[in-house]
Amino acid sequence: MMKSFALLILPAFLQDDPVVATALRGYGHPWADFREGSTVTYKETSRRPEVDGGGNLVLKDVVTQVVWSMASTNGEKAVLRIQSEGQDSEVPYHFVLPNWTKGKGERKADEEIQIGGKKFLCKVTTISVDPDQDASEVTTIWQNPEAPGWAVKFRNETFVRGKSNTSEEAVLVGLNETVKVGDREVVCRVVQVTTEVDTGGRVVKKEWRADEIPGGILRRETRHYQRGREIEAAFSKMEVVRFNGRK
Repeated sequence: MMKSFALLILPAFLQDDPVVATALRGYGHPWADFREGSTVTYKETSRRPEVDGGGNLVLKDVVTQVVWSMASTNGEKAVLRIQSEGQDSEVPYHFVLPNWTKGKGERKADEEIQIGGKKFLCKVTTISVDPDQDASEVTTIWQNPEAPGWAVKFRNETFVRGKSNTSEEAVLVGLNETVKVGDREVVCRVVQVTTEVDTGGRVVKKEWRADEIPGGILRRETRHYQRGREIEAAFSKMEVVRFNGRK
């Protein structure tokens, strides 16, 4: 069963740095608690430029249905099957911790974050990887046990010779929003994920997340920006139309 992954990854949490180990409690891959036979079907909508009858360039919404399923598991490894438009592919997954978890942790002063009308006093932890090297990484985690999900806010930033290179920030922006899937109502937390690169590119994803969904995401809207201006042709959205989560 997939829950065995939590036990296999647990020793990695029990590392020499107790600050990092504490911050990682509750962290896990969004498929890690699901076993073989779990499936989720997405309706994905993307925009495709084309020329209309009048010779004008227009954007057309293209809808595709994609099915993800847990095909097999073997220890800390798993295979996810993706089926779309008659195509069938398999993707191997290794439920291991990302590189930033190997760094040195440091507790910072608590910070208050407001989500809607509710305030959360968060414990703040920074994790630094290779701070004295040309390529380094700093991750900051804001956590409150009363907030849904593993972290209220998460920010990972990479540096090259001390200059910011890339960043990813995930912030909890909504609580207890209900999304309907068929005849089921699923209560979600809303997270905004912003990824930036030093060349001026930025991707903003708004995600409705729920732990009962295989893969953890019930709905997503993605917008792309270049030097502050949205690229309309790159907009896309995804929503779950049905799922079967076996734990």
